[in-house]
Amino acid sequence: MPEHLREWWEAPHWCLHSADWWRRHWQRSGILDVELADAMPDGWQLWLDWQRAVSPENAPEIAALEADAGRWLTYVRAVGRRTELALDDPIVTVPSSYTQRPLLRDRTG
Repeated sequence: MPEHLREWWEAPHWCLHSADWWRRHWQRSGILDVELADAMPDGWQLWLDWQRAVSPENAPEIAALEADAGRWLTYVRAVGRRTELALDDPIVTVPSSYTQRPLLRDRTG
């Protein structure tokens, strides 16, 4: 963790990853062929401008973006095309009743 981000960084920021990380993540899924994954030119400045416009009271994030100046924090863009991989149908309902069963099988019998 860069020193200038330590004060701002907290658990919800663990979802922030590099363009290379997103490329690998999507490519491994087999769902997409990733055509582009990079840092947007001046993405950090767009993030800072947006933060100042919608949440000017968010001083910690604004200060982190200013201190970082695009070295680590920026917007990532990714473009991919669906592959022919067959996907499972989406889960649209969850049963409202629960039948309790042992988590592990009985290995004695």
